[in-house]
Amino acid sequence: MKHWSADHPKAKLMAQKRAAILAAAREAFLRLGFEGASMEGIAGAAGVSIMTLYRHAPSKEDLFSAVVAAACSWSQEQKEADFARTLALPLPAVLVEVGLMFQDKLASGETVALLRAVIAETSRFPELAETAYRGFVGAYEETLDEYLALRPEAQELEAPWRRALSTAFIRGLVGADVLRALLGLDGASAEERRARAEDGARVLMAGLGAESRRD
Repeated sequence: MKHWSADHPKAKLMAQKRAAILAAAREAFLRLGFEGASMEGIAGAAGVSIMTLYRHAPSKEDLFSAVVAAACSWSQEQKEADFARTLALPLPAVLVEVGLMFQDKLASGETVALLRAVIAETSRFPELAETAYRGFVGAYEETLDEYLALRPEAQELEAPWRRALSTAFIRGLVGADVLRALLGLDGASAEERRARAEDGARVLMAGLGAESRRD
């Protein structure tokens, strides 16, 4: 989708229209699927002209990609606020919170519906799968890595090892319950998600300790 610089005279209006378009498109894709959703219907639901819609998104495929990316996004403002809020907290507690948040995100009805829509279209648009994976998994790995870089417990770690620990933590939270959710079956319970997050936190903390002892 097209973006305007923050100092553009129409930036605020364009941002409002973009939000309306993304909301309408998300609802249409989730309700009708990619094939059933139409650009005309999305424009009408968003309250914009079809020409305005095409200025924001040159094609339905581009709009679908934007919806997936928006669902995965973690704004810089929110990231900075979360970092500031948790830097003074014990790291294991923060890791458990992140683990629970990640699992809740993957298990949410909207995420499951979007993943189903992506899966249905990957044969035609394989880049959508990569976009979804980077957003729903890669973004958490990157954000946790950025966060650990600020923590005193990880200050002496080499960047590749820190990233490896972040990646292992996030990927260790993805269980068979994700497949169950995609199939419409019950996923992990709240207790199981917490236990998984706590186990992941212990493993990561042990990794931090092992690396510091090696040094």
